[in-house]
Amino acid sequence: MERTIISFEVIAEATKPFIYTFEVGKEFGGQDVDDIIEHDGVFKLFNRKDELITEIQLPVVGVKYEYPSTKLN
Repeated sequence: MERTIISFEVIAEATKPFIYTFEVGKEFGGQDVDDIIEHDGVFKLFNRKDELITEIQLPVVGVKYEYPSTKLN
């Protein structure tokens, strides 16, 4: 069953560590995130034109997925 990433949380650090959530529909870098793809531990954020916004390589603490619903007859 194929699944879609809807959000993921990373440990970010400024003056002290904190949890930051990247999610579909949320703005990042002045663009709305339309899709998130993970490949070899790197999370890639894309806009609705399928243009890469950024790649995230921070320690991940959680990922939320959406699974397609199956319709039974």
